[in-house]
Amino acid sequence: MSIAILRGLLVSSIAMKKILAVAAVMLMVLVGGQGEALAAADFEKPFEDNMAVAAHVEDPNGEYCQENWVMEPPPFLWTMVAKGCFTRNGDVWAIQDSFGDTYQTFIYWENWLWTGSSWQPYRSGWCNNNLGAPNWGKCNKDYYESSSKNFYGGKGSKIRFQICRRQPWATTCNPGSINDAPWINNNA
Repeated sequence: MSIAILRGLLVSSIAMKKILAVAAVMLMVLVGGQGEALAAADFEKPFEDNMAVAAHVEDPNGEYCQENWVMEPPPFLWTMVAKGCFTRNGDVWAIQDSFGDTYQTFIYWENWLWTGSSWQPYRSGWCNNNLGAPNWGKCNKDYYESSSKNFYGGKGSKIRFQICRRQPWATTCNPGSINDAPWINNNA
């Protein structure tokens, strides 16, 4: 082989490595850095990225549950694709991916604390079910109770959540915004 051909192969190899490195960084940002994109408020604690462990139940029947439904192509029937629940006693999240497709299924949650004069964002995160349909997964958390003195010195703890489904490369939650989710007073 001539030196010119070897140089050409070397330059091509270096260019390919650079392209792969850029693609890997982009993939890490898109897949690994999604939590911060969901949290709009300035939270005191870092984003909590939890993988659900197998729950081994048919339906945990939590205190507070939400479902995510979609309209399927013909025959145009509504299908439940995800369900998530929160139980205050033990601060346990349960999430089910009930539709086998490529979408990620998770609960995005926020925990706000009362300072004595206003509500402040304290923690946020998700409980991600990678167990596949139709399995239930759970994440066990430990939030302040509303009746106990919290991080800011006040008494009061509230939680809101939404069930999210999205393509693995997406950075937004479907459906919509957590701002529409009702608050739960965390007092077990």
